[in-house]
Amino acid sequence: MSSGRGSERVLLLLEWMAEQPGAVSLAAASTALDAPKSSVLNLLRMLVDMGYAEKATENSYRLVRLPGEVGSGRAMHGTLLRQTRAALDAAVDRSRESGFIAVLEEDEVRYLCKALPDREIRYDRNIEVLRNPFRVSSGIVLLTGLGQDALAAAAREAEASGYGDAGELVARVEAARRDGYAVTRRGVVEGAAGVAAPIHGPGNQLVAALNIAGPADRLADHLDEIIEITTTGARDASASLARRS
Repeated sequence: MSSGRGSERVLLLLEWMAEQPGAVSLAAASTALDAPKSSVLNLLRMLVDMGYAEKATENSYRLVRLPGEVGSGRAMHGTLLRQTRAALDAAVDRSRESGFIAVLEEDEVRYLCKALPDREIRYDRNIEVLRNPFRVSSGIVLLTGLGQDALAAAAREAEASGYGDAGELVARVEAARRDGYAVTRRGVVEGAAGVAAPIHGPGNQLVAALNIAGPADRLADHLDEIIEITTTGARDASASLARRS
């Protein structure tokens, strides 16, 4: 295989895998590319080595991310972003407030992406800044995935850092676990508020949070509606991830 033809096939393989709802077999990839199985197998192995794909079963492969998609260390979030973006955009359109997808990374909240509404007064945040999970609604939701011992330890550490009483922090997380969402009426940014709900992946594993945020007074006036939009968006994102597995 020439280097030019090989590069073209790599791109075609990536694009084709991105369109598939789940893991793909070597036979299916070979047919899609109209290329010998031996050549396609080498391409798939290369994608695995480079962190773009993973071996799902003995005879199938799953796309993990596309070139240029956000990743941190070994935690690649490309599939998460692709599969949840439609649900996030729909939630932003319905609420006319700002939307974010967040994950818990090394005990801090990382925002992977944001979608802003088309209105003059709106909330925006620098998604490159990591947040303490106890200070934002996305973090409270993401902490519901911790066991009791790990949650208690995290709450004690947050208390030592001045973020509030450990018992009250744990109670907020337990309430979010019970209710299926968390509300922050006064956020890190003065005058902002937010609602977040959990996004689950295969096996009902908590993988991310969908967050809708905006000016505190405006969200307070429509809080029940914002909660419904946020939880619906998170369920739709979870369903999309389930179809991808």
